[in-house]
Amino acid sequence: MEVVIERLPDIRVAAVRGIGPYTSSVPQTWSQLSLWIAKNNLLSQNSIFFGLRHDSTTTSKNQLRYDAAVSISEEIDSSGIAREIYISGGEFAMYTHQGSYSTLDDAWHKLYWEWLPSSGRTPADHPNIEIYLTDTTFSADTEILTRLLLPLQPI
Repeated sequence: MEVVIERLPDIRVAAVRGIGPYTSSVPQTWSQLSLWIAKNNLLSQNSIFFGLRHDSTTTSKNQLRYDAAVSISEEIDSSGIAREIYISGGEFAMYTHQGSYSTLDDAWHKLYWEWLPSSGRTPADHPNIEIYLTDTTFSADTEILTRLLLPLQPI
């Protein structure tokens, strides 16, 4: 597992919250955000798409919180389904996963239980972040790239 430590700035995003098992809440949340992005004409070639996983494996599946988010450069009207939030910057362990979204849980497991214990680092109390690098409309599952960002406490 090739992991790189990177420092990232705070990032302003528009986000839609989903609650429940990831298998159902994630697709529903992305559907809602996608419609909102189209309605507000926010998609650009510079758009970055994020997923924020707020909870650990000890959280009940029905209570899991997930935010589907897109980078934004200016304030938005937060009276609709999307709200403006900042993804906290800092140091992150970054791993690029190649494969289906259905295998992301396995990749997170390896990052936490294989890489982290031998790294000498401690996770920060912030959501885990996924950055979606591939347009899945034109890609096979085996070609999908997702960057996993595990927030780290400063040394």
